[in-house]
Amino acid sequence: SLEGSSPGPLERPPSTADRCTGSVLPTRISLHVLTFELKTSKLSSAMIVLRFPIPFSLRKFSNRLSASTDVVVCGGGLAGSSVAYHLARRGKRISLIEKHSIGGAGATAKCGGLVSSPLIWDHSACELMARKSLNLYEHLADIKGFEYVKCGKLYVTTCERGQSNIERLLSKGKVVGGVEKVDQMSDLAALMPVLNVKDIKGALYSTEDVYLDTIALCQELAAEAVLAGARISEGVTVTEVLLGHDRQVYAVDTTEGLIETPVFVDAAGIWSGHISVKTLPHGKVQLASFPAIYQNLVCDRLPSASIISTDQPIVYDMDRNVVIHAGSNRTLIVGFNEESMRAASKKDEKWMETGHDWDLFHGSLGDSMARIPMIGNMRVGELSNRLEAYTPDGACTMGESSQAKGYFVAGGFCGQGLSLAGGLGEVLSDWIVDGYPSIDVSRIDVARFLELHANQQYLSERIPEVASLTYRNTKSGHQFHSARNLRMSPIYHQLKAAGAVFGETMGYERPLWFESKGPEKSVYSASERGHVGKAPWFNHVEKEYAACRERVGLIDMSSFTKFEISGPDAVSHLQYLCSADIDRPIGTTVFTGMQNESGGYVSDCTLSRLGDESFFMVAPTIQQDRVFNWMTKWAHKMKAKVHIQDVTAAYTALDVVGPLSRHLLSDLTDQSVSSTSFPSFRCKEINIGMATGIRAISVSHCGELGWVLYIPNEQAQNVYERIVEAGREYSLQHAGYYTLRHLRIEKFYVYWGQDIDATVTPVECGRSFRVHLQKDFIGKGAIERQMEGGIYKRFVHALIDEFDPSRDPSPIGGEWIYRDGVVVGHVTSSAFGFTLGSQVCIAVVQKSDGISMPFLTTGKWHIEIAGRQYDIRISPHSPSLPMESSEQPNHYRPTQ
Repeated sequence: SLEGSSPGPLERPPSTADRCTGSVLPTRISLHVLTFELKTSKLSSAMIVLRFPIPFSLRKFSNRLSASTDVVVCGGGLAGSSVAYHLARRGKRISLIEKHSIGGAGATAKCGGLVSSPLIWDHSACELMARKSLNLYEHLADIKGFEYVKCGKLYVTTCERGQSNIERLLSKGKVVGGVEKVDQMSDLAALMPVLNVKDIKGALYSTEDVYLDTIALCQELAAEAVLAGARISEGVTVTEVLLGHDRQVYAVDTTEGLIETPVFVDAAGIWSGHISVKTLPHGKVQLASFPAIYQNLVCDRLPSASIISTDQPIVYDMDRNVVIHAGSNRTLIVGFNEESMRAASKKDEKWMETGHDWDLFHGSLGDSMARIPMIGNMRVGELSNRLEAYTPDGACTMGESSQAKGYFVAGGFCGQGLSLAGGLGEVLSDWIVDGYPSIDVSRIDVARFLELHANQQYLSERIPEVASLTYRNTKSGHQFHSARNLRMSPIYHQLKAAGAVFGETMGYERPLWFESKGPEKSVYSASERGHVGKAPWFNHVEKEYAACRERVGLIDMSSFTKFEISGPDAVSHLQYLCSADIDRPIGTTVFTGMQNESGGYVSDCTLSRLGDESFFMVAPTIQQDRVFNWMTKWAHKMKAKVHIQDVTAAYTALDVVGPLSRHLLSDLTDQSVSSTSFPSFRCKEINIGMATGIRAISVSHCGELGWVLYIPNEQAQNVYERIVEAGREYSLQHAGYYTLRHLRIEKFYVYWGQDIDATVTPVECGRSFRVHLQKDFIGKGAIERQMEGGIYKRFVHALIDEFDPSRDPSPIGGEWIYRDGVVVGHVTSSAFGFTLGSQVCIAVVQKSDGISMPFLTTGKWHIEIAGRQYDIRISPHSPSLPMESSEQPNHYRPTQ
């Protein structure tokens, strides 16, 4: 029945759904080693299994293009098929363009078929998308019949740090489910009989991990999209995306003709960001993703066939960073050692894939044999390369590009595309149809990166390290050691000489803490969080904290985002975007949120009024592109005459913090900085020594008395040296970002990106006193409804009195909060409160029928950290801390 078939594009092997009973219906050809199950009426109770090279057919999709459509999706892999499926189900006219065949190329075609449980993600967006993906895949497998095995995953470790990570996963799993602790070696042997258990000190069984037929899944997803009205064209290449007025997508050109459309989705995998957009400065959209090459080994099934079944769990050796799946038909081995990872190279705008390299893989092979010795008795299998797109921070990328309106991105999955693509398609389709994302996407939004992060050299240096973290628990708080020193303040070398140990955020080098003797290295590449007992930086931060509370500290805050906003409509524009009243006198600084339509935080920033029509804005580091896009978007909608300029790189920002900061500043400038002439929340331009044009803002961002000095870069070194010299009289001490974190958490100062996000309103985090309801602004209606009807979640301050920092596991965020034994919330950030003498957490609690004061002030509360339970004290307000400054409480206003 196959002899009459004609050759066609390279296709996949068949899924279970393609295996037939009595007949084969070919339309295209491909040669693969297949397993066919043939049943006839005469052999109804028997099964004949044949394994031989045989041509195989795929469902054929149309190549006809629509002249116009609502959305064009580029890429027929799992991500593109998922986006097309969900958009079609929402009633949109969809054209899915694939230059090869659906599921027949790229990461989808070479995927190992392993789907990770939602348990491993620390961000709610990724966890939700992983859950949606699993639900979708299971549903399709039920109705389509392709291979879908809920095999689970076995985490094993041989060290104390790994045991702590397992306990953290178990604590999380108690609430979200899908996890079992493996206490006995006999239980471990029952789960995986061929495992070497002699050196294992801890194990966990994740029950929701899945092995499935990826290509069949992709095909069926595409077929369902067609049934919902989508048009799919194979063998067609997108050649250019055309932009019209204001860089708005209006058409897509292909090898088969032009398609008019206002929305384009780039789901082209490792080719994302390489599609021609001639009207852009770089001739294409700049994306911060880059392919990494890693190798996997596929061997026959393990020799002990009688004890290996299809539902054998995936094994992840956490210490050796190797993944092994011993199935009924084959054994898959993937290693993620950084030394074996390589960034792909490009020639003539095409990715070059080098041949496999046993020398690079031998370490992972040895690690796999150490964990499952039987692997050493197997025949040599097929070693092959895999190319996956990775981002600089290890999180996927989705959303609308700031470089072109209507140009959406779905990619950079960092080796977890199968786990996320199904859910991401739904989230992105909602975003496209509704005009805004239905969940907080700050962690994965394409706007979190700048164009400088799309630099090819930067990416090629960073990506191998990111790829090595593919299966690492994302709660590790990893500080990257690769591709460093990209963005540095002018005083970087002076800070390094002073003992700074640097971390990196948004490519910026900023001191995390200072070592008294000066470090031998300027990069801290180990985990910053999750320690059992004191972290390496704990004692250093304690000294820096004391200086900021008792004398004066100096903190480099140059990485913070900075904008100058001016123009005839600057006031009306910012009044509508900000929930606080920003129409204040010149020289005033206002803390304000920028709310979305639901009242959630788009940004949390300070605005200083420089003139009648000019303002200076300071926002979190990670918001540099996001806030700019938000302000320009609304300026365009309002037709406002306003100029927004990013001046982040123009100023060095030094935070002078502590009760003696006013004395120090008065020694440095001839202008008055008294409490009457320069109180808190004011902005003035001052001179320090010979330097002029320094913007001094009396806000410390941590609740202490202090000023942030925004110094023009060309004068930064001179000013820094004068501050350090004058500070000797006051025992000035350098302090890092960790000290700032300890100071603000102890005072219950929530921070955007760590505590609050687009789903949190000022009412819920105790900042309603900053909201000015006597004007109109975005999100006002939502906030008024909360004020009138009450709230269902609220941020609280939690103190763990019995916590011993020298021996207990530190909270890292995500730990569950219990009231009378029932989960009611979780931790968002935590630090040791040196003044309070206890571990301090900022947490959010929820109650379906509303949060009341009796609910917060009664009941027995506790927290679970890595399997250990601690009693906690809950408060909806900031604590009353003793302040060395005589100006308290004028400069210190607790959260209300």
